[in-house]
Amino acid sequence: MEDISLIVMQLKNNQTQTDRKINQLIDQNLDPFPFERLDKGKRLIELIQKALQSIESEKLIEAGMHIKELEMEGLKIEL
Repeated sequence: MEDISLIVMQLKNNQTQTDRKINQLIDQNLDPFPFERLDKGKRLIELIQKALQSIESEKLIEAGMHIKELEMEGLKIEL
């Protein structure tokens, strides 16, 4: 159970960091605007939320699939 709580903590930290990066991108108002990076950030947040929901409902296999998707998107999770 301790491993799961560490994963949850990492996912929440990653979600906070991703939110912060998205807000920085929006605030910088770059030209050309990096829509691809913004979309990737939103996708990461969506996957993090799905993984957290799966963990909360004790669907650990489903959570593992979401974590695998996160890793394929480039997010590193220390297991």
